[in-house]
Amino acid sequence: MNHKINTKKGFTLIEVLTVIAILAILGAIIFPTVGQFRTLAKKSSDSSDLRDIVQASLLFASQNGERLVGPQQTLGNTGVETTSDNDIVDVAAILAYEADLNDPKVWVSANENNRLQTTGGLYVRTTTTEGVSSLAPGNFDPGEFSYSYVTGLNTFDSSTTPVVYTRQSGTGGRWGPNDPYSTEGGHIAFLGGNVNWYEDVTGQLITPDGGTANTIADAVREPSDIREPTTAPSN
Repeated sequence: MNHKINTKKGFTLIEVLTVIAILAILGAIIFPTVGQFRTLAKKSSDSSDLRDIVQASLLFASQNGERLVGPQQTLGNTGVETTSDNDIVDVAAILAYEADLNDPKVWVSANENNRLQTTGGLYVRTTTTEGVSSLAPGNFDPGEFSYSYVTGLNTFDSSTTPVVYTRQSGTGGRWGPNDPYSTEGGHIAFLGGNVNWYEDVTGQLITPDGGTANTIADAVREPSDIREPTTAPSN
């Protein structure tokens, strides 16, 4: 008489615990790495956007006497007009109209893409019943943007001059907790076309006369020309 012997057996408790421990170790290694890759991808996207803003600014300058967007320029009825003062929304509208930098998302960091609340273009064109056409900046709040812009530059300024950079509200040369990457740091795009990431700019930049700058404002001829997204976005 033959007896069928069941040789099948399950995992022992030790084997199960070993597998769980291995999975936990792998998770601890993989998950932070995935987060780092995501942050790196966002930084790369921001760097590309800032480079596009510089290129658009240089294109504008090539058509406007080698001058980048000035501190008293806005988009008016017939194109770029003089105003008493402007903000970063005016700058974005001018570059959209004059240099085809049309996407508002270019001005918003990938790490705070929910900051952009206004829909529509960076500038609007209206036509009256009489056929009169007029231009104006889009209905954006400056606080919706992630970047600051230095107006009043010329193409013959030093290539190490900052043009546009990640919004910076920290003290000295550092970024603050309310900035796109918190206190981790931010990008600066220079007139020469390069874009660099900094944790702290103290002693890393160059003043207009060739000295060492400890802040972004120190690295430009007229700190008052910096256009910042200083107001909070509307809810």
